[in-house]
Amino acid sequence: MLFGLKEEKGELLCDKVAQVLLELGEKPKIEASRIGLIKSKDKKQVADRPVKVTLTSSTIVQQILTKARHLRSSEHFGKVFISPDRSPEERAEQQKLVLELKKRSNDEPDKRHYIKGGKVCSVDKIVV
Repeated sequence: MLFGLKEEKGELLCDKVAQVLLELGEKPKIEASRIGLIKSKDKKQVADRPVKVTLTSSTIVQQILTKARHLRSSEHFGKVFISPDRSPEERAEQQKLVLELKKRSNDEPDKRHYIKGGKVCSVDKIVV
């Protein structure tokens, strides 16, 4: 799943997704489609719909998910976020973890918090 990819009328979605993946050094064969309902044009702030990307093998998926964090430093795709497709139960569990992560970040700003292995972990921040 790709989030934050600008939606334009008449876009060539597979080409846009291929550019994102090329930024990560990957050039797999893909199928891509937007999911969700198109919002009406009278609303001021229309959120871009997520993109569901289908790849040919799970190995390629793991390689892309591993490299996905490098998009943050990209000039063109800094706002694009890649995550695995999750079931409704997995999404609910992930949402709970994210809420706990945000709570810990507010309660303990002197530590770095992250999600690993289905748990929220904390380490002291390294001050340079």
